[in-house]
Amino acid sequence: MQNIRNFDLLSLVPPSIKNDSQVIAACSALESEIQAVSIAIDDLFIIAKLSSQPEAVIDHLAWQWHADFYEDTSDLATKRSLVQNAINWHRKKGTAAVVQEYVTTVLSDGVVSEWFDYNGEPYYFKVSTDEVLSSSTVYDKLVEIINAVKNARSWLEGIIINRSWTGTTYFGGALSLGRTITLKPVAYGMSAVSAPVYYGGAIHMGKRLTLTED
Repeated sequence: MQNIRNFDLLSLVPPSIKNDSQVIAACSALESEIQAVSIAIDDLFIIAKLSSQPEAVIDHLAWQWHADFYEDTSDLATKRSLVQNAINWHRKKGTAAVVQEYVTTVLSDGVVSEWFDYNGEPYYFKVSTDEVLSSSTVYDKLVEIINAVKNARSWLEGIIINRSWTGTTYFGGALSLGRTITLKPVAYGMSAVSAPVYYGGAIHMGKRLTLTED
């Protein structure tokens, strides 16, 4: 099966003129031009091939589509993500879905929870993550992004950084038992001797933390 990038134009010519020298020459000339044009068309599919576009093209598209929070210093993957989602995000601004998508550009595992998800106050929401925020700058940027794309009635209650700890809990106890006997003259029988019994115990709990640098 022939396609526009690889075809024999002469095979499409009617048999009555197929052997004409001028027709053969024209087909040969047109073939190369049509194929060149079809290859050049590929370069016009900018959006379809966004993942392979050079950084200069991505920068121009960011300006054209007003990509929010686009920075020249960002890595190319982040730039492409912001440009690719720019139009869609502009359409959905103010929704929980777009807040979640923007959060993911900063925190890959960030999760947005609305107030009814955790029995909070109406119109509040939280962001939680297991990632380590590398600096206060990242935190400030995240808050700035959230406040810019959320709706006016919703309020960010906090950013929760989840941490898990492992350790060993030790329990110990001690029991001391004693008896005091006071000996009296023989007139008093041993059966009349009585003494209190005291019991004591102690429990010690501790927590061992080991801090390491990643």
